[in-house]
Amino acid sequence: MSSDGRRSLRAKFGVVVVAATAVAAACSSGSKGTSSTTKAPTGVSSGGNTTAAPAYNPNGVLKYGYDFSAQFSNIDPGKSQSPCSAIVTGPIFDTLIHRDINGKLQPGLATSWETTVNPNTVTLHLRPGVTFSDGEALDANAAKTSILHNATNTQFSDLQDMSKTDPVDVVDPETVRLNFNSDQPPVAVLYNLTGIEGELVAPNHIADAATNPVGAGPMEFVSYTPGSSLVEKANPTYWGKQSDPWHIGGVTFTQVSVGPPEVTALKSGAVDIVAIQPSDYPAIKGNPQYGINTQSATDYLQFQFRFTPPFDNLAVRQAVEDAIDKSQINQVVQSGLGEVATETYSKNSPAYDPSLANLYSYNPAKAKQLLQQSGLPLPIKIEMAIPGGNIASMADQGAIIQQNLDAVGFNVSIKPIPGNAIASQYYIGGEGNAFAAQRPGEPYPPVQIADQWATGQFVAKYSKGENPQITSIINNALNAGTPDQVFGLTKQALGIVMNQALDVPIAFSVQVSGYNTSRVGGQVYAQTGVCDIPIMNGITVKS
Repeated sequence: MSSDGRRSLRAKFGVVVVAATAVAAACSSGSKGTSSTTKAPTGVSSGGNTTAAPAYNPNGVLKYGYDFSAQFSNIDPGKSQSPCSAIVTGPIFDTLIHRDINGKLQPGLATSWETTVNPNTVTLHLRPGVTFSDGEALDANAAKTSILHNATNTQFSDLQDMSKTDPVDVVDPETVRLNFNSDQPPVAVLYNLTGIEGELVAPNHIADAATNPVGAGPMEFVSYTPGSSLVEKANPTYWGKQSDPWHIGGVTFTQVSVGPPEVTALKSGAVDIVAIQPSDYPAIKGNPQYGINTQSATDYLQFQFRFTPPFDNLAVRQAVEDAIDKSQINQVVQSGLGEVATETYSKNSPAYDPSLANLYSYNPAKAKQLLQQSGLPLPIKIEMAIPGGNIASMADQGAIIQQNLDAVGFNVSIKPIPGNAIASQYYIGGEGNAFAAQRPGEPYPPVQIADQWATGQFVAKYSKGENPQITSIINNALNAGTPDQVFGLTKQALGIVMNQALDVPIAFSVQVSGYNTSRVGGQVYAQTGVCDIPIMNGITVKS
């Protein structure tokens, strides 16, 4: 990894994702959106599900709430500046690879793939016999044309790292090979192809993809009213009509602003289903007119160390791990909907290691003992930075942490820092011993560790957390050729992180979908990330 960091590793500095800023923060950055597979496994949901209706309207149109003002940029994946555009464009174009609700890669327009390192390549075997909705064949030549089109998007496309001389090879009529520069991890590309970068536009419609998009997904474009709605209808030539059918006649994505307006739109009948903020969950909780589904996301509430005194002391860090009441914070900040964290990855991540789950627990008596063993005079004074701007959830989290730590032998003062000054004041300026906020997650697990402890990364550098051992392991993970190798190495690095108490993950954030039970039947899944393409193949519109 270079000293200034790999292009695909974004410098994270505690961006707070709450209420109306959730979508804006995630979608105005270089963050990758990820596509959820249309195959919806059962028994995964952490929220309420509908009961499969005995009858439904196969021509029914689902009204889906979506914030065009904060989430949308452009229908054309080669021009969109927001990964959250994929929420509405994914059903039209489909993606080369899908990612299921557990974060695992699944076939999409490509049925299988291989990667190599040195040279760094991704070979995609396309689904045979697929056509775009205009009748054009989706073969290797068409895929190459569309991939090269997407690579012109400089905003967030790792396709920019393809070789300039021979970026895409047509191996045979149903196979393409993507050739990358040596610093682009090929397995990371697979995850990126589950989002906007993996959407394929029909070559004959690339020129007008922003106004008349044509793809090979389950839906066809009907109309778009800027800032108001995007209307789609079922694609009669969809490749998955038999193997992965959708059960609705269309989707109308309707403007609904993030926050309380989401619940208002649901209650008024303006929409049938909408993502809602955890803080708004109580407004429909227990009402049989509305169903709820929740999914854990990769974002997490976090207490982050600066690895200078007193947090260069292992016993002090371990004391923090045992002193914080994570369940209370989850209840107060996320209405109890989040997954209380035991490590840096949630339970549905392929990098989650169950052997680390019981390292720490809420145990104030043990925390007091550890502080006494640290050899430092008590109380230990620390200044904890939190995001300023009167953000209630962050203030609440900070107050609970302060109370928890003071109770075991710390003396904590809280320093609010404006969101636009966190980088300059906390990280670069060194104001504060720790930072309590909500950390944006990563769909590709190794990056979650690399950002925070690998040499040269922003957070690692300015929190004094650069760790040569972790850097070596995570570099090998990023350059590994198969997912099994990637996640095996990532778990090795995770073991160091948790055993050395380098991270205090508190609770994973939660995505919540609310829906009208009189209109929506079948299986409903919340998104697994703010920009993920919703899983809609299990949804029905009731007759």
